[in-house]
Amino acid sequence: MIYFFIFVSKILENAISTLRMIVLANGRKLISAILNLIIALIWVISTTFVITNIQKDYFKIIVFALGSFIGSLIGSIMEEKIALGSNMLFVISDKEEKIIKELHKFDISNYIVNNNIIVIIVTRRLRKKLLKSIRSIDNNSAIISLNARKLVFK
Repeated sequence: MIYFFIFVSKILENAISTLRMIVLANGRKLISAILNLIIALIWVISTTFVITNIQKDYFKIIVFALGSFIGSLIGSIMEEKIALGSNMLFVISDKEEKIIKELHKFDISNYIVNNNIIVIIVTRRLRKKLLKSIRSIDNNSAIISLNARKLVFK
């Protein structure tokens, strides 16, 4: 039972840690701090179980490490599914009119066109579909993707 607790707690800790990084990168400081509190609590409790009588039971270390490994994988999958935030795409193509028509199909109106360069703001959730669509129009286009964050001035 102790191995199961260590394993599950490390999975939770690493998955929540990944979520915390996403939330922080999107400017949600309070939620990030709350998640960090939860991470710290899980870490202290699980680590206490691991180091208690560690000389007699090295298997705890393996379970701890495996939980950490699985937690990182789950966190990465969660990050892809949640896909918070936006990207700024720089599309260099001589087929800009066709690409702009495609943007309208995706209901995207946040773009600028200048000398065969289209600058597009798109949600991360929509980015993959849009890139596939742009590639179907112009497979030779050059595309650069950067994380974009809305700036708020108070």
